[in-house]
Amino acid sequence: MTESKEGLRAVFIILAMTLLFIPPAYAEVLEVNIERALDLALANNNRIKIAESDAAIAGEARRQAHRAKGVSVNVNHSSSYTDYQGESYLQSHGESYGNRITVSYPLYTGGVLGGAMEKADSDYKSQGEALRKSHQDLKFDVTSGVYTILRAADAAHQAEESELRLSAHVDNVRIQYENGRVGKADLLRSEVELSNAKQSRIRAASDLDISVKQLNNLMGVPLDTELRIDEKMAYEKYTHALEECVSYARQVHPSLTMASLAIESAEAEARMAKGNMLPTASVSAVQNLGSASSWPGWEADSFSIGIDIEYTLTDAGVGASRVSSAEEALKRAKFNYEGILESVILSVNSDYNSITEAALRVEESASAISKAREAYDIAVNRYNEGVGTNIDVVDFQSALTVATSNHTQALCDYNIALARIENSMGGPLR
Repeated sequence: MTESKEGLRAVFIILAMTLLFIPPAYAEVLEVNIERALDLALANNNRIKIAESDAAIAGEARRQAHRAKGVSVNVNHSSSYTDYQGESYLQSHGESYGNRITVSYPLYTGGVLGGAMEKADSDYKSQGEALRKSHQDLKFDVTSGVYTILRAADAAHQAEESELRLSAHVDNVRIQYENGRVGKADLLRSEVELSNAKQSRIRAASDLDISVKQLNNLMGVPLDTELRIDEKMAYEKYTHALEECVSYARQVHPSLTMASLAIESAEAEARMAKGNMLPTASVSAVQNLGSASSWPGWEADSFSIGIDIEYTLTDAGVGASRVSSAEEALKRAKFNYEGILESVILSVNSDYNSITEAALRVEESASAISKAREAYDIAVNRYNEGVGTNIDVVDFQSALTVATSNHTQALCDYNIALARIENSMGGPLR
């Protein structure tokens, strides 16, 4: 019994040691740049899949509208069996089999079928533009997401450097305090600033993690995927004039194209409403086949061909009301186009101003970093020599962190502004 317990104990020890040395599962590392991230997003993002389905549905509706103009063939079959009892109480029965083949073709519909085809064409093109806009919106989101990660990563790095600088300063102040060269207030103030820097580093790390998860969600990969961004926030001066950007947006923006196609669709609807009040004509040929004894009844019975003309003399004003409604819808579509045009022009102007503003900040903040670093080094040296104050060191350290952060933020804003104006114009101009 003792040997059995010892054996079980050995097994448990071996199992525990095995589990202890199993390597931990690490999140997958994915190296991406903007192009690679966009490819993944286009392949996996549900927004694109929905837009593709909408375009496919519009394509099928277009095919249905065009095929309604063609020849239609209808086949009908009937079989019947009758069991009855006559006056002489004799049981009897009867059976019959009939078939009808009808071939019809619309000769004139008052423009209804033509209007339906034109409307379906416009709706199909509009869904194609909607898909293009979904691609552009996703491209902007992905581009913005990549630059946001770069900014967050730099902010986390700057927060770590700030913490290291303040940690070294606190150690220096503590030594001087213990030697009686500075008062306790200096030590306490330095420790408070170090605590603030640690909190900033924690927030920066959290912001970076959130930014990575947001981009992973856009790309359709697991949220805990570790990203290695192969991209840099560059600064290239934007050379296009505002007027050029506005003119380009008026020509290619998908929202404007969709609004224009909506006008065409509304015009087709108005023609259809008016056409429904006109006569219609169609030609049809009918072949009847039947038999009273054998199934399926393919014996020739009768054949007819003729033209059907139909016209509604009065519908209590329903048709006129539909025409008025369609005309109002057309007016609304035109107003909608003007409103979208104004919105597009405003967005291009606003985004162009953002580019200009961010460019000025990039140029201004670039020179401030070296000045802030030099000022911080001077403050540290003066403090170590006993001619400077602790407040100077803390303030200049904070100024250095702000200067580097401002430059990174300006670069990020500039690159995102470039992506945003590209999206506002409806396509790549640069």
